[in-house]
Amino acid sequence: MAADTVCRCICGTGKRDPMDASTTWATPELDLEELDEPSFQMPHFAGRLSYSIYPDQQLRGQPLREGELWFLSTEEKVDRVNFSLYINGFRFEHEAEETSISLSPFALVRNCKFQSTCPSLGSLSDFKIFKVSLFAQGRCYYFGVRGEDEHEAEEDRSRWVLDISRAMRLVTQSLFPPFTICCAPLQSVASTQRRLMAGYLIHCDDGHIASVLYCELHPQCQDTAKMVMYENEICQTPVMDVYITERSICCEKMGINCSCFSIEDHQFSTRSWAERRLWLRAISNLKVKLQNRAPPPTAEELRTYRLAIKEHLGAIKGTAEGQVCQTDALLQRACPARPHFRSLAPESPA
Repeated sequence: MAADTVCRCICGTGKRDPMDASTTWATPELDLEELDEPSFQMPHFAGRLSYSIYPDQQLRGQPLREGELWFLSTEEKVDRVNFSLYINGFRFEHEAEETSISLSPFALVRNCKFQSTCPSLGSLSDFKIFKVSLFAQGRCYYFGVRGEDEHEAEEDRSRWVLDISRAMRLVTQSLFPPFTICCAPLQSVASTQRRLMAGYLIHCDDGHIASVLYCELHPQCQDTAKMVMYENEICQTPVMDVYITERSICCEKMGINCSCFSIEDHQFSTRSWAERRLWLRAISNLKVKLQNRAPPPTAEELRTYRLAIKEHLGAIKGTAEGQVCQTDALLQRACPARPHFRSLAPESPA
């Protein structure tokens, strides 16, 4: 059972946590060398790639780690449970009932603090607490650890949180086809000529289905910028346009090694934390230009913006965050949640 009413969590995670918009790209000089774009390859799949993200899928293989944790339940109790972590989820038993949860890209884990409002719980300061949030389904599970002293408990919690976050990363990365974020448009596709950057993102269609879509960021034009989403990198079948205005709320999910972010009500997941940072910086930069009523960029300015993005891509590739392991998908394939549709226009300002 999900413990979402045990007491008031004060760790600060919410759907509309603000994105740090204070960091924007400096405009590079025009004599920067072009970084080579990867050669175009046909996609490894046809049609729209969708997966079930409902947390009822079978756990795979043997447990990666097992141990005792304390489960904070909605019944105002803290109970000792045996917890097993798998490559794609976790399992524990509470009051003779086994709970098995498969993870998805739209889950996060983080350390947590509580302001106890239930006297029967006693002092929660004796526990080092963390939560596993399945925010696409509105579920949250709270666990705690105890040690001989505070330092030992803190270290034990850190190990659990890191191990769970690694399982989440493996599940997320397993869903992506091989690709490289690129800036160059496709010469044969007119709609890509204003591309700033493009690559695969996982889009949360609803609480049951997520789709791996090829997303292309376009610069400001009048009072909006936009992200165009296609079925794959050949950009022949558009799925939808998500418009970005100066008032658009863009949020990053606050979790350990989390790669999720949102644009208004659209939830996305990248392959890695570093790629999330790149997408959010690009969106933040566009919002600054919209706030300053910047005109649409010229061809030369587009080239400059692409060079700046390529510099960041080069820096990512040289780090551990830029290395992605390719594995078989750890979630079940599914039919798209709804037929594709073309545009989601922004609301007119009041």
